Amino acid sequence: MKIYFLSSSPCELTLNGVFFGITDRFERFAEVNLADNVFAKFTPQGALPLGVFLCEELLTSPPPGFEVYLLKDGIALFAKEFPPSDFTLTPIAQERFGENLVTVFRQGTLQLSIQTAEGFFISTLPPSFASCKLSFHADLFFIEGKNQLAVYTKGGKCVFLEQILTFSIENNTLNATLPLSDSLGRVAECSYILSENGCERTKFTLKQHRALDGTPEPQKIKNELLPYAFFESVLLDADYAEFLSDGLKPCAQQIKAFLGDFEGVTPTNDPKTCGLVRKKAPRLFELAYFTAQIENDKI
Repeated sequence: MKIYFLSSSPCELTLNGVFFGITDRFERFAEVNLADNVFAKFTPQGALPLGVFLCEELLTSPPPGFEVYLLKDGIALFAKEFPPSDFTLTPIAQERFGENLVTVFRQGTLQLSIQTAEGFFISTLPPSFASCKLSFHADLFFIEGKNQLAVYTKGGKCVFLEQILTFSIENNTLNATLPLSDSLGRVAECSYILSENGCERTKFTLKQHRALDGTPEPQKIKNELLPYAFFESVLLDADYAEFLSDGLKPCAQQIKAFLGDFEGVTPTNDPKTCGLVRKKAPRLFELAYFTAQIENDKI
């Protein structure tokens, strides 16, 4: 079976103890017989390694720390969450808001503690909050990290966790501009009503952030990008009908139902064909492939 090896951090990859190469988010592959039960070990810098036997069990229940993607020509094995190697208690930020105490600290992983009249709560934070600012608005705790914002209730529930470009709070409304990892360089301008129980999105508007060549003004989408941009727009619940021919526009809702639910879009070697990522089980995903034909700059 063809196995693609990827990792969230640069790693040394060994197979049965033999150096195979360096892994990162760029896919590298090898032909492996799952019956041989080869042991793959990913060793990063600054964290403990992750190891896994390459066997049939991978296809149904990947071990913690790994994600597996079932492809038409094999599988992609993604080493995602590496155990920390340092468990020293290190304070990052702390603020008291009335009777409430909020602390961000590192002890192995980056963690958030919230002490309120409702209790004492601990949550894990992404690495982007290793340097952060704490604030309190509308009975909610705001943790602002590097290009990321998290919002928690007094009961310790995370009600918002997104990458952001900018944000502001006006009259109990959170306004945020979110970057989108899509082929058109779009951003989402969103608004959320804040309350002690959380935040509810009231506005979602897509805007062009940059042109495909990096210039400030948008330009015409190249035909080889149209299928990818179309599937991304369906995923984002944007105006995907703009990519369809006049004959297909009346069928836009049926097309969305036909594609079904999916969590991501990945390109393939054929620009007309994209893989839609569907979740099958914890840490296990499957790609469904769809091909779009282009005529007169429309699908």
